[in-house]
Amino acid sequence: MITLKSHAKINVTLDIKGRREDGYHLLRTVMQTVSLCDFVTMKKQPQGITLSCNLRYIPTDERNIAHKAAAAFFEHFGIDGGVHIHLKKHIPCGAGLGGGSSDGAAVIEGLCRLYGISLSTGQKSKLTENIGADIPFFFYGGTALCEGIGERVTPLSALPECWLVITKPRFSLSTSAVFSSPLIAGTYGDDSTNRVMSLLENGENAFTVFHDARNALESASISLCPSIAVLKELMLKNGAFFSMMSGSGSSVYGVFDSHKAASDAFGRIRAQFPSTYITKPCPHAVEFI
Repeated sequence: MITLKSHAKINVTLDIKGRREDGYHLLRTVMQTVSLCDFVTMKKQPQGITLSCNLRYIPTDERNIAHKAAAAFFEHFGIDGGVHIHLKKHIPCGAGLGGGSSDGAAVIEGLCRLYGISLSTGQKSKLTENIGADIPFFFYGGTALCEGIGERVTPLSALPECWLVITKPRFSLSTSAVFSSPLIAGTYGDDSTNRVMSLLENGENAFTVFHDARNALESASISLCPSIAVLKELMLKNGAFFSMMSGSGSSVYGVFDSHKAASDAFGRIRAQFPSTYITKPCPHAVEFI
């Protein structure tokens, strides 16, 4: 039996560069893994894939990304065997934090160890490319540029030290609903990603890096979930020097220059929004423990 940490991510930037013929939007985004994580415990079994979770509302069948990742692994290698997966969820769902994709990457890493198979990062990404667009990033972790629909990943200079408070309102957002918004078209062409990459390369501090950060999906997401705008303002009122939505929402993060400032804000914000977490950037996406 093995247990892994599967870390959440935030989007430091998110730019939309256009749209493919199949309807998928082309993105350029700087992603960052953070210390907030799920725990994925895996155990070999004679055959089949079974999955359990500490949260009743999480599907434990073929709809779950962790289950899909395991199925792809066994089908690809033709292995006569199975696995039981238990997810201990801490990363909120429908939040733009990549919890499902991170769990899926952890399952692939865990199965490789359980069954003694060695795969390159590229091979792992290829194996899961039809399961979740964010999964390839979680085979890298840290700070990285993700392009296309998320399948092209380039590691970047590390995000400077800072603390983060992440809050999710009660309302979750459908990624497809956000990307279907007519507000998206008006954001084509912005390039906060290049500006932030340059600042990271130059070793600038977190305040300077985040000053140029943008998320092109914010307006569309706020139109569907006005609480996002409320949370952004709440972060700033409680001492964050920057606040932005992660991914397509609905979570919002605030960036703080010290643990004390983040901790003080965390206590006040959690009193209003229970799904609030204090965390920080970390260099790992998946860790064996």
